[in-house]
Amino acid sequence: MSKKASRSPSLRTLKTSCSEIKLKSDNQFLLVSAPDPESTLASALFARSIMRSGGAFHVTFEQPIMSTESINNIRTQYESSIIVLVGIQTVGKKKLRKGIGYPIFVGGSSMSEQVKSFTVGNEHTISAAAHVLAQECFTTGDYELSMAAVAAIIHDQSHKSPKKPSTANKALIKQALDKNLLEEQAGIRLFGFNFLPIDELLLFNTRPYIQEISGDQKACDAFLSEADVPITKIRNPLTSLSSSEIQRFSQYLTSRLLEKMGPDKLSIAFGPDYILTHENESSPLRYLSGLESIANTAWARQELGATMGIWIGDRGRALRNVIDTQLSHNKDVISAVHRLETKMKGTSSEASTLVELTGIRDELLTDIGRVALQSEIVSPERPLVISNEDFSIITWTYKNVDVNRVLLAIDRENLSPVTTSSQSIILKSVSSESLTEILKLVKNLSEKKR
Repeated sequence: MSKKASRSPSLRTLKTSCSEIKLKSDNQFLLVSAPDPESTLASALFARSIMRSGGAFHVTFEQPIMSTESINNIRTQYESSIIVLVGIQTVGKKKLRKGIGYPIFVGGSSMSEQVKSFTVGNEHTISAAAHVLAQECFTTGDYELSMAAVAAIIHDQSHKSPKKPSTANKALIKQALDKNLLEEQAGIRLFGFNFLPIDELLLFNTRPYIQEISGDQKACDAFLSEADVPITKIRNPLTSLSSSEIQRFSQYLTSRLLEKMGPDKLSIAFGPDYILTHENESSPLRYLSGLESIANTAWARQELGATMGIWIGDRGRALRNVIDTQLSHNKDVISAVHRLETKMKGTSSEASTLVELTGIRDELLTDIGRVALQSEIVSPERPLVISNEDFSIITWTYKNVDVNRVLLAIDRENLSPVTTSSQSIILKSVSSESLTEILKLVKNLSEKKR
Protein backbone atom coordinates (compact mmCIF):
# COMPACT_ATOMS: atom_id res chain seq x y z
CA MET A 1 0.00 0.00 0.00
CA SER A 2 1.18 3.48 -0.74
CA LYS A 3 2.33 5.60 2.14
CA LYS A 4 0.22 8.57 1.11
CA ALA A 5 -3.19 8.52 -0.53
CA SER A 6 -3.80 10.78 -3.50
CA ARG A 7 -6.35 13.54 -2.99
CA SER A 8 -8.26 12.09 -5.94
CA PRO A 9 -6.85 8.64 -6.69
CA SER A 10 -7.48 6.97 -10.02
CA LEU A 11 -8.46 3.33 -10.44
CA ARG A 12 -4.89 2.69 -11.57
CA THR A 13 -3.52 4.24 -8.38
CA LEU A 14 -5.89 2.13 -6.30
CA LYS A 15 -4.89 -0.99 -8.20
CA THR A 16 -1.22 -0.30 -7.53
CA SER A 17 -1.95 0.08 -3.81
CA CYS A 18 -4.05 -3.08 -3.72
CA SER A 19 -1.45 -5.16 -5.57
CA GLU A 20 0.70 -5.05 -2.45
CA ILE A 21 -2.04 -6.67 -0.34
CA LYS A 22 -2.14 -10.45 -0.24
CA LEU A 23 -5.41 -11.90 1.01
CA LYS A 24 -6.59 -15.49 0.76
CA SER A 25 -10.16 -16.69 0.77
CA ASP A 26 -9.39 -19.41 3.33
CA ASN A 27 -8.89 -16.70 5.98
CA GLN A 28 -11.66 -15.60 8.32
CA PHE A 29 -12.58 -11.93 7.71
CA LEU A 30 -14.15 -9.37 9.99
CA LEU A 31 -15.59 -6.43 8.05
CA VAL A 32 -16.08 -3.32 10.17
CA SER A 33 -18.36 -0.94 8.29
CA ALA A 34 -19.34 2.67 8.85
CA PRO A 35 -23.15 3.07 8.75
CA ASP A 36 -23.54 5.36 5.72
CA PRO A 37 -24.92 3.93 2.46
CA GLU A 38 -21.62 4.06 0.54
CA SER A 39 -19.74 2.20 3.26
CA THR A 40 -22.41 -0.48 3.78
CA LEU A 41 -22.67 -1.11 0.02
CA ALA A 42 -18.88 -1.24 -0.25
CA SER A 43 -18.74 -3.70 2.66
CA ALA A 44 -21.43 -5.81 1.00
CA LEU A 45 -19.65 -6.07 -2.34
CA PHE A 46 -16.42 -7.01 -0.53
CA ALA A 47 -18.24 -9.61 1.57
CA ARG A 48 -19.90 -11.01 -1.53
CA SER A 49 -16.55 -11.32 -3.31
CA ILE A 50 -15.17 -13.26 -0.32
CA MET A 51 -18.24 -15.52 -0.41
CA ARG A 52 -17.90 -16.07 -4.18
CA SER A 53 -14.31 -17.17 -3.56
CA GLY A 54 -15.38 -19.69 -0.94
CA GLY A 55 -14.32 -17.64 2.07
CA ALA A 56 -16.03 -16.82 5.36
CA PHE A 57 -16.76 -13.41 6.85
CA HIS A 58 -18.59 -11.57 9.58
CA VAL A 59 -19.87 -7.99 9.28
CA THR A 60 -20.22 -5.56 12.14
CA PHE A 61 -21.05 -1.85 12.22
CA GLU A 62 -19.30 0.96 14.05
CA GLN A 63 -19.57 4.73 14.13
CA PRO A 64 -17.70 6.44 11.27
CA ILE A 65 -15.01 7.77 13.60
CA MET A 66 -13.04 5.33 15.73
CA SER A 67 -10.02 5.69 17.97
CA THR A 68 -6.96 3.54 17.34
CA GLU A 69 -7.48 2.22 20.85
CA SER A 70 -10.96 0.93 19.89
CA ILE A 71 -9.49 -0.72 16.80
CA ASN A 72 -6.81 -2.40 18.92
CA ASN A 73 -9.58 -3.73 21.19
CA ILE A 74 -11.38 -5.24 18.18
CA ARG A 75 -8.13 -6.85 17.05
CA THR A 76 -7.74 -8.43 20.50
CA GLN A 77 -11.29 -9.77 20.34
CA TYR A 78 -10.87 -11.17 16.82
CA GLU A 79 -7.24 -12.25 16.86
CA SER A 80 -7.72 -15.02 14.28
CA SER A 81 -9.52 -12.79 11.75
CA ILE A 82 -8.26 -10.42 9.10
CA ILE A 83 -9.89 -7.11 9.93
CA VAL A 84 -11.02 -4.80 7.13
CA LEU A 85 -12.42 -1.40 8.14
CA VAL A 86 -14.61 0.26 5.52
CA GLY A 87 -15.28 4.01 5.52
CA ILE A 88 -13.82 4.51 9.00
CA GLN A 89 -11.97 7.68 10.00
CA THR A 90 -9.43 7.13 12.78
CA VAL A 91 -8.40 9.47 15.59
CA GLY A 92 -6.12 9.20 18.57
CA LYS A 93 -2.41 9.30 19.35
CA LYS A 94 -1.97 5.62 20.12
CA LYS A 95 -0.42 3.45 17.44
CA LEU A 96 -1.90 0.24 16.13
CA ARG A 97 -0.24 -2.45 18.18
CA LYS A 98 1.89 -5.12 16.58
CA GLY A 99 0.26 -8.45 15.91
CA ILE A 100 -0.10 -11.29 13.45
CA GLY A 101 -1.29 -8.79 10.86
CA TYR A 102 -2.36 -5.18 10.71
CA PRO A 103 -5.93 -4.22 9.78
CA ILE A 104 -6.71 -2.92 6.29
CA PHE A 105 -8.51 0.42 5.94
CA VAL A 106 -10.70 0.78 2.86
CA GLY A 107 -11.44 4.46 2.33
CA GLY A 108 -11.73 6.72 5.32
CA SER A 109 -9.04 9.08 6.55
CA SER A 110 -6.56 9.50 9.37
CA MET A 111 -3.97 11.91 10.72
CA SER A 112 -1.78 8.92 11.62
CA GLU A 113 0.95 8.13 9.11
CA GLN A 114 0.89 4.54 10.39
CA VAL A 115 -2.82 4.15 9.56
CA LYS A 116 -2.34 5.88 6.21
CA SER A 117 0.21 3.22 5.31
CA PHE A 118 -2.51 0.56 5.70
CA THR A 119 -5.19 2.54 3.85
CA VAL A 120 -6.47 2.03 0.30
CA GLY A 121 -8.17 5.09 -1.22
CA ASN A 122 -9.65 7.92 0.82
CA GLU A 123 -12.97 9.16 2.18
CA HIS A 124 -14.17 10.01 -1.35
CA THR A 125 -13.33 6.62 -2.91
CA ILE A 126 -14.65 4.09 -0.42
CA SER A 127 -16.58 1.88 -2.85
CA ALA A 128 -13.98 2.23 -5.61
CA ALA A 129 -11.25 1.10 -3.21
CA ALA A 130 -13.39 -1.81 -1.97
CA HIS A 131 -14.12 -2.95 -5.53
CA VAL A 132 -10.50 -2.76 -6.70
CA LEU A 133 -9.28 -4.64 -3.61
CA ALA A 134 -11.96 -7.30 -4.13
CA GLN A 135 -10.93 -7.62 -7.80
CA GLU A 136 -7.28 -8.06 -6.86
CA CYS A 137 -7.82 -10.63 -4.12
CA PHE A 138 -11.09 -12.46 -4.79
CA THR A 139 -13.75 -13.17 -7.41
CA THR A 140 -15.94 -10.33 -8.64
CA GLY A 141 -18.52 -9.92 -11.37
CA ASP A 142 -21.05 -7.50 -12.79
CA TYR A 143 -23.13 -7.35 -9.62
CA GLU A 144 -20.18 -6.18 -7.52
CA LEU A 145 -19.31 -3.56 -10.13
CA SER A 146 -22.87 -2.23 -10.22
CA MET A 147 -23.01 -1.98 -6.42
CA ALA A 148 -19.67 -0.16 -6.33
CA ALA A 149 -20.88 2.28 -8.98
CA VAL A 150 -24.20 2.86 -7.17
CA ALA A 151 -22.32 3.60 -3.94
CA ALA A 152 -20.01 6.01 -5.77
CA ILE A 153 -22.99 7.85 -7.29
CA ILE A 154 -24.65 8.17 -3.88
CA HIS A 155 -21.45 9.64 -2.50
CA ASP A 156 -20.85 12.06 -5.37
CA GLN A 157 -24.45 13.32 -5.23
CA SER A 158 -24.36 13.84 -1.47
CA HIS A 159 -23.34 16.98 0.38
CA LYS A 160 -20.12 15.20 1.36
CA SER A 161 -18.90 15.10 -2.24
CA PRO A 162 -15.75 17.06 -3.09
CA LYS A 163 -15.95 19.95 -5.54
CA LYS A 164 -14.60 17.65 -8.24
CA PRO A 165 -15.72 14.00 -8.12
CA SER A 166 -12.95 11.45 -7.72
CA THR A 167 -11.45 10.21 -10.96
CA ALA A 168 -11.78 6.68 -9.59
CA ASN A 169 -15.51 7.15 -8.99
CA LYS A 170 -16.02 8.62 -12.46
CA ALA A 171 -14.19 5.71 -14.07
CA LEU A 172 -16.11 3.16 -12.00
CA ILE A 173 -19.47 4.66 -12.94
CA LYS A 174 -18.44 4.79 -16.61
CA GLN A 175 -17.56 1.09 -16.53
CA ALA A 176 -21.00 0.23 -15.14
CA LEU A 177 -22.73 2.40 -17.75
CA ASP A 178 -20.63 1.02 -20.62
CA LYS A 179 -21.53 -2.55 -19.57
CA ASN A 180 -25.23 -1.56 -19.38
CA LEU A 181 -25.35 -2.47 -15.70
CA LEU A 182 -26.74 1.00 -15.04
CA GLU A 183 -28.87 3.27 -17.20
CA GLU A 184 -29.30 6.97 -16.62
CA GLN A 185 -32.78 8.44 -16.58
CA ALA A 186 -34.54 11.52 -15.27
CA GLY A 187 -38.02 11.74 -13.80
CA ILE A 188 -39.94 10.84 -10.67
CA ARG A 189 -37.82 9.71 -7.71
CA LEU A 190 -40.56 8.84 -5.19
CA PHE A 191 -39.87 5.63 -3.30
CA GLY A 192 -41.93 2.77 -4.73
CA PHE A 193 -43.13 4.42 -7.95
CA ASN A 194 -42.45 1.18 -9.84
CA PHE A 195 -44.16 -1.25 -7.45
CA LEU A 196 -46.51 0.52 -4.99
CA PRO A 197 -50.12 1.38 -5.87
CA ILE A 198 -50.33 5.03 -6.92
CA ASP A 199 -52.50 6.06 -3.97
CA GLU A 200 -50.08 4.47 -1.49
CA LEU A 201 -47.19 6.12 -3.31
CA LEU A 202 -48.55 9.50 -2.26
CA LEU A 203 -50.17 8.44 0.99
CA PHE A 204 -47.09 6.90 2.64
CA ASN A 205 -44.15 8.80 1.15
CA THR A 206 -41.89 10.94 3.31
CA ARG A 207 -39.25 11.73 0.67
CA PRO A 208 -40.77 14.23 0.28
CA TYR A 209 -43.55 14.58 2.81
CA ILE A 210 -46.35 16.42 1.00
CA GLN A 211 -48.29 18.61 3.39
CA GLU A 212 -52.07 18.10 3.25
CA ILE A 213 -51.66 14.92 1.17
CA SER A 214 -49.27 12.54 2.97
CA GLY A 215 -51.27 10.42 5.39
CA ASP A 216 -54.63 11.90 4.31
CA GLN A 217 -56.65 9.42 2.22
CA LYS A 218 -59.36 11.90 1.21
CA ALA A 219 -56.82 14.53 0.15
CA CYS A 220 -54.86 11.88 -1.72
CA ASP A 221 -57.96 10.71 -3.60
CA ALA A 222 -58.85 14.31 -4.46
CA PHE A 223 -55.35 14.95 -5.80
CA LEU A 224 -55.45 11.84 -8.02
CA SER A 225 -58.85 12.90 -9.31
CA GLU A 226 -57.58 16.40 -10.15
CA ALA A 227 -54.59 14.85 -11.92
CA ASP A 228 -57.00 12.73 -14.01
CA VAL A 229 -55.48 9.42 -12.92
CA PRO A 230 -57.94 6.76 -14.13
CA ILE A 231 -59.79 5.07 -11.26
CA THR A 232 -58.97 1.67 -12.78
CA LYS A 233 -55.23 2.42 -12.40
CA ILE A 234 -55.11 3.89 -8.90
CA ARG A 235 -54.19 0.52 -7.39
CA ASN A 236 -51.46 -0.02 -10.00
CA PRO A 237 -47.89 1.32 -9.93
CA LEU A 238 -47.21 4.71 -11.48
CA THR A 239 -45.24 2.96 -14.23
CA SER A 240 -48.53 1.47 -15.50
CA LEU A 241 -49.74 4.91 -16.61
CA SER A 242 -49.34 6.13 -20.16
CA SER A 243 -46.72 8.78 -20.95
CA SER A 244 -49.36 11.53 -21.07
CA GLU A 245 -50.88 10.36 -17.76
CA ILE A 246 -47.47 10.36 -16.06
CA GLN A 247 -46.77 13.81 -17.45
CA ARG A 248 -50.06 15.16 -16.08
CA PHE A 249 -49.46 13.51 -12.69
CA SER A 250 -45.96 15.03 -12.58
CA GLN A 251 -47.27 18.49 -13.44
CA TYR A 252 -49.85 18.39 -10.65
CA LEU A 253 -47.32 17.04 -8.15
CA THR A 254 -44.80 19.71 -9.14
CA SER A 255 -47.44 22.39 -8.65
CA ARG A 256 -48.33 21.05 -5.19
CA LEU A 257 -44.69 20.79 -4.11
CA LEU A 258 -43.97 24.34 -5.29
CA GLU A 259 -46.98 25.52 -3.32
CA LYS A 260 -46.05 23.72 -0.11
CA MET A 261 -42.25 23.39 -0.18
CA GLY A 262 -40.70 25.79 -2.69
CA PRO A 263 -38.57 25.14 -5.80
CA ASP A 264 -35.43 24.08 -3.93
CA LYS A 265 -37.19 20.92 -2.67
CA LEU A 266 -38.30 19.67 -6.11
CA SER A 267 -35.11 17.63 -6.50
CA ILE A 268 -36.32 15.32 -3.73
CA ALA A 269 -39.20 14.13 -5.93
CA PHE A 270 -37.83 14.74 -9.44
CA GLY A 271 -34.41 14.58 -11.01
CA PRO A 272 -31.66 12.30 -12.28
CA ASP A 273 -31.83 8.64 -11.39
CA TYR A 274 -30.29 5.34 -12.42
CA ILE A 275 -31.83 2.00 -13.35
CA LEU A 276 -30.11 -1.10 -11.99
CA THR A 277 -30.66 -3.32 -15.01
CA HIS A 278 -30.02 -6.61 -13.20
CA GLU A 279 -33.10 -6.01 -11.03
CA ASN A 280 -36.55 -6.86 -12.41
CA GLU A 281 -38.88 -3.98 -13.34
CA SER A 282 -41.01 -4.23 -10.19
CA SER A 283 -38.11 -4.68 -7.76
CA PRO A 284 -37.80 -2.12 -4.92
CA LEU A 285 -34.10 -2.02 -5.86
CA ARG A 286 -34.68 -1.34 -9.57
CA TYR A 287 -33.90 2.38 -9.15
CA LEU A 288 -31.01 3.97 -7.31
CA SER A 289 -33.42 6.42 -5.62
CA GLY A 290 -35.35 3.51 -4.10
CA LEU A 291 -32.20 1.73 -2.95
CA GLU A 292 -30.91 4.92 -1.36
CA SER A 293 -34.21 5.46 0.45
CA ILE A 294 -34.04 1.94 1.91
CA ALA A 295 -30.43 2.50 2.98
CA ASN A 296 -31.22 5.82 4.67
CA THR A 297 -34.20 4.36 6.55
CA ALA A 298 -32.06 1.48 7.79
CA TRP A 299 -29.47 3.98 9.04
CA ALA A 300 -32.14 6.08 10.77
CA ARG A 301 -33.59 3.00 12.45
CA GLN A 302 -30.16 1.47 13.23
CA GLU A 303 -31.15 -1.71 11.38
CA LEU A 304 -28.14 -1.98 9.11
CA GLY A 305 -27.86 -5.75 9.36
CA ALA A 306 -31.23 -6.19 7.67
CA THR A 307 -30.15 -4.31 4.57
CA MET A 308 -26.70 -5.91 4.47
CA GLY A 309 -28.29 -9.23 3.55
CA ILE A 310 -30.14 -7.51 0.71
CA TRP A 311 -27.03 -5.76 -0.61
CA ILE A 312 -25.23 -9.10 -0.63
CA GLY A 313 -28.01 -10.55 -2.77
CA ASP A 314 -31.00 -11.80 -0.76
CA ARG A 315 -34.15 -11.03 -2.78
CA GLY A 316 -36.51 -13.23 -0.77
CA ARG A 317 -37.87 -12.87 2.75
CA ALA A 318 -35.22 -10.35 3.82
CA LEU A 319 -36.23 -7.91 1.08
CA ARG A 320 -39.96 -8.35 1.80
CA ASN A 321 -39.37 -7.71 5.50
CA VAL A 322 -37.35 -4.57 4.81
CA ILE A 323 -40.04 -3.16 2.50
CA ASP A 324 -42.74 -3.92 5.07
CA THR A 325 -40.65 -2.13 7.69
CA GLN A 326 -40.07 0.81 5.35
CA LEU A 327 -43.79 1.32 4.71
CA SER A 328 -44.71 0.87 8.38
CA HIS A 329 -41.95 3.30 9.33
CA ASN A 330 -43.22 5.92 6.86
CA LYS A 331 -46.77 5.61 8.18
CA ASP A 332 -45.60 6.10 11.77
CA VAL A 333 -43.42 9.07 10.81
CA ILE A 334 -46.33 10.73 8.98
CA SER A 335 -48.62 10.18 11.97
CA ALA A 336 -46.05 11.78 14.28
CA VAL A 337 -45.54 14.70 11.89
CA HIS A 338 -49.32 15.33 11.84
CA ARG A 339 -49.18 15.47 15.62
CA LEU A 340 -46.23 17.83 15.42
CA GLU A 341 -48.11 20.14 13.04
CA THR A 342 -51.15 20.40 15.29
CA LYS A 343 -49.82 20.05 18.84
CA MET A 344 -46.18 21.04 18.77
CA LYS A 345 -44.62 21.59 22.17
CA GLY A 346 -41.26 23.26 22.03
CA THR A 347 -39.13 26.35 22.29
CA SER A 348 -37.21 28.31 19.68
CA SER A 349 -34.25 30.63 19.86
CA GLU A 350 -31.86 32.15 17.35
CA ALA A 351 -29.58 29.15 17.82
CA SER A 352 -31.99 26.20 17.74
CA THR A 353 -35.46 24.70 17.96
CA LEU A 354 -36.26 22.20 20.71
CA VAL A 355 -39.35 19.98 20.47
CA GLU A 356 -40.74 17.37 22.86
CA LEU A 357 -42.57 14.34 21.43
CA THR A 358 -43.41 11.95 24.22
CA GLY A 359 -44.56 8.44 23.39
CA ILE A 360 -42.67 8.35 20.07
CA ARG A 361 -40.35 5.42 19.42
CA ASP A 362 -36.63 6.20 19.21
CA GLU A 363 -36.19 4.85 15.66
CA LEU A 364 -38.71 7.39 14.27
CA LEU A 365 -37.04 10.54 15.60
CA THR A 366 -34.52 11.01 12.77
CA ASP A 367 -37.07 11.03 9.96
CA ILE A 368 -39.54 13.11 11.95
CA GLY A 369 -36.81 15.70 12.30
CA ARG A 370 -35.88 15.48 8.61
CA VAL A 371 -39.50 15.98 7.53
CA ALA A 372 -40.04 18.85 9.98
CA LEU A 373 -37.05 20.71 8.53
CA GLN A 374 -37.73 19.90 4.86
CA SER A 375 -41.38 20.93 5.17
CA GLU A 376 -40.45 23.99 7.23
CA ILE A 377 -42.78 22.98 10.05
CA VAL A 378 -39.85 24.35 12.04
CA SER A 379 -37.23 26.75 10.72
CA PRO A 380 -34.56 24.99 8.60
CA GLU A 381 -32.19 27.88 9.37
CA ARG A 382 -31.21 26.45 12.74
CA PRO A 383 -30.55 22.98 14.22
CA LEU A 384 -33.52 21.01 15.51
CA VAL A 385 -33.73 18.83 18.61
CA ILE A 386 -36.57 16.35 19.02
CA SER A 387 -36.72 14.48 22.29
CA ASN A 388 -38.83 11.64 23.67
CA GLU A 389 -38.58 10.23 27.19
CA ASP A 390 -35.09 8.74 26.72
CA PHE A 391 -33.40 10.04 23.58
CA SER A 392 -32.71 13.30 21.79
CA ILE A 393 -32.08 13.60 18.07
CA ILE A 394 -30.12 16.59 16.76
CA THR A 395 -30.54 17.28 13.06
CA TRP A 396 -29.69 20.13 10.70
CA THR A 397 -29.82 21.17 7.03
CA TYR A 398 -26.43 22.86 6.64
CA LYS A 399 -24.81 21.33 3.58
CA ASN A 400 -21.30 22.20 4.76
CA VAL A 401 -21.70 20.30 8.05
CA ASP A 402 -21.52 16.54 7.67
CA VAL A 403 -21.94 14.32 10.66
CA ASN A 404 -18.24 13.39 10.90
CA ARG A 405 -17.30 17.01 11.56
CA VAL A 406 -19.77 17.11 14.43
CA LEU A 407 -18.53 13.82 15.87
CA LEU A 408 -14.94 15.05 15.79
CA ALA A 409 -15.89 18.27 17.55
CA ILE A 410 -17.83 16.62 20.39
CA ASP A 411 -15.63 13.55 20.82
CA ARG A 412 -14.00 15.09 23.88
CA GLU A 413 -17.37 15.43 25.57
CA ASN A 414 -17.65 11.64 25.99
CA LEU A 415 -21.35 11.71 25.13
CA SER A 416 -21.36 8.60 22.89
CA PRO A 417 -23.35 10.14 20.01
CA VAL A 418 -24.68 7.75 17.37
CA THR A 419 -25.09 8.84 13.75
CA THR A 420 -28.50 8.26 12.19
CA SER A 421 -27.95 10.12 8.90
CA SER A 422 -25.34 12.33 7.27
CA GLN A 423 -26.88 15.27 9.13
CA SER A 424 -28.11 13.90 12.45
CA ILE A 425 -27.00 12.26 15.68
CA ILE A 426 -28.92 10.69 18.53
CA LEU A 427 -27.94 10.77 22.20
CA LYS A 428 -29.35 8.99 25.24
CA SER A 429 -30.19 10.79 28.48
CA VAL A 430 -28.27 13.92 27.51
CA SER A 431 -28.42 16.97 29.77
CA SER A 432 -29.86 20.27 28.60
CA GLU A 433 -26.43 21.86 29.11
CA SER A 434 -24.75 19.34 26.80
CA LEU A 435 -27.49 19.76 24.22
CA THR A 436 -26.99 23.52 24.26
CA GLU A 437 -23.24 23.13 23.74
CA ILE A 438 -23.69 20.72 20.81
CA LEU A 439 -26.25 23.00 19.16
CA LYS A 440 -23.87 25.94 19.41
CA LEU A 441 -21.14 23.77 17.96
CA VAL A 442 -23.25 22.75 14.96
CA LYS A 443 -24.27 26.35 14.35
CA ASN A 444 -20.64 27.51 14.57
CA LEU A 445 -19.50 24.80 12.15
CA SER A 446 -22.11 25.95 9.64
CA GLU A 447 -20.58 29.43 9.66
CA LYS A 448 -17.06 28.21 8.89
CA LYS A 449 -15.74 27.67 5.39
CA ARG A 450 -14.55 24.14 4.72
